[in-house]
Amino acid sequence: FDSFKARLSLNAKRVVTVYDMIDEKFSDNSIRSKTIIKNKKKAVKRADHIICISESTKKDLIDIIGINPNIASVVHLGSNLALDRSEILSKTIRMTRDFILYVGPRSGYKNFEVLINAFAISSHIKQNFSLIAFGGGAFNKNELRLIKKSNISAMQLSGTDELLRSLYSQAFVFVYPSKYEGFGIPPLEAMQLGCPVICSKVSSIPEVVGDAGLYFINDNPESLKESIELMLESTTRDSYIEKGYKRSKLFTWNKSANKTLQVYRKITS
Repeated sequence: FDSFKARLSLNAKRVVTVYDMIDEKFSDNSIRSKTIIKNKKKAVKRADHIICISESTKKDLIDIIGINPNIASVVHLGSNLALDRSEILSKTIRMTRDFILYVGPRSGYKNFEVLINAFAISSHIKQNFSLIAFGGGAFNKNELRLIKKSNISAMQLSGTDELLRSLYSQAFVFVYPSKYEGFGIPPLEAMQLGCPVICSKVSSIPEVVGDAGLYFINDNPESLKESIELMLESTTRDSYIEKGYKRSKLFTWNKSANKTLQVYRKITS
């Protein structure tokens, strides 16, 4: 969101894509966060059109910055992690124990601790599942302390898209406890790869997941534990896998590209 004044003609049309309003809603008052908020507002105010990656982000822009909704369009994202599912399954890296998967950064609004706490209060989950966190860097001291205190089997992995595909295709369930997302690609990836989704019903997440995920009460470990235990029923789990495949087909990069092109054509016609 830097200034383009010196690099663009005064007659140039300006289109700004806004992914989320995380800094505005969860600011840590750092110089970095304050600078992003200031520059984003300037960029949005001088834009001829604004692309938002979800209806939720568009609503936040209207509520927080006061944009004119008539100059904002929603263009959902896509995912190509599962372009060739047959090839992915043939390269699967086998894990030795059933596991619950978490993907991405874990600090702040990502709300990872509620997943650890859900493990902690269920002896059945602890005895039968490991917790795998992909990406986000090694567990920090506080996470290691909670994992040890809760007596759960947990590991953090990083690696290639091939490893991530394999984890999605093998996981018992994918859990997404985030308190806020501009879109939320990981649940879409999980649905594409046949991994049932449990998630919080906040911001843009229901917009992506629809009825293809099992929702729990945000910040409530007991509710999350109950949702995981509901997935132990094979017919329930199979139902969400099938719903996920169907839902994931609504979000493609082709659609995203075509809708973006429509915006460009609209403002230059």
